[in-house]
Amino acid sequence: MKSMLTLIRLVLACMLAPLIVAMHRIGKPQGFEVFNTVSGTTFSPWPLLSHDDDPNWKVRRYPYNGGPALSTIKPGYIVKFGATLVDVAGALPADDALLSGIVIDLPDPNNPSDTTVAVALSGSFDKNTVKYADGTQPINVAGVIQLRDVGIFLDPCVPGGAFAP
Repeated sequence: MKSMLTLIRLVLACMLAPLIVAMHRIGKPQGFEVFNTVSGTTFSPWPLLSHDDDPNWKVRRYPYNGGPALSTIKPGYIVKFGATLVDVAGALPADDALLSGIVIDLPDPNNPSDTTVAVALSGSFDKNTVKYADGTQPINVAGVIQLRDVGIFLDPCVPGGAFAP
């Protein structure tokens, strides 16, 4: 009798588990793991998103240290890690072998001492909005390969424009 009850419980658990998980996910954004790394007032990911339904971004905030001036950095610019892997610097076309992530959020404008940027370390992005830290585009083939190797995929999305039926 006890083994029959155990079997029934197991079957019910297996049947209800996907339903419970689906109910838990309703209303929650999918594919973003940000953990207090982006500002609710300055973060706007829509221009950077690819056509992929699940961008699966992994985001972390790092101090910006090197490359083009922090005041010129914008969301969508590519960065590379510093020598100690605790900070990032803007990446230029000559840095294709070192590309590590894409800036998605800038320092808090209300805190002048904040020099950190939120960097996506993986995920899919619109290829038309991703640029080197000096603003040049398109990304070289070697750079696209390096980004793909670290888990960042650039999709050739169609540029937005006026709808004309």
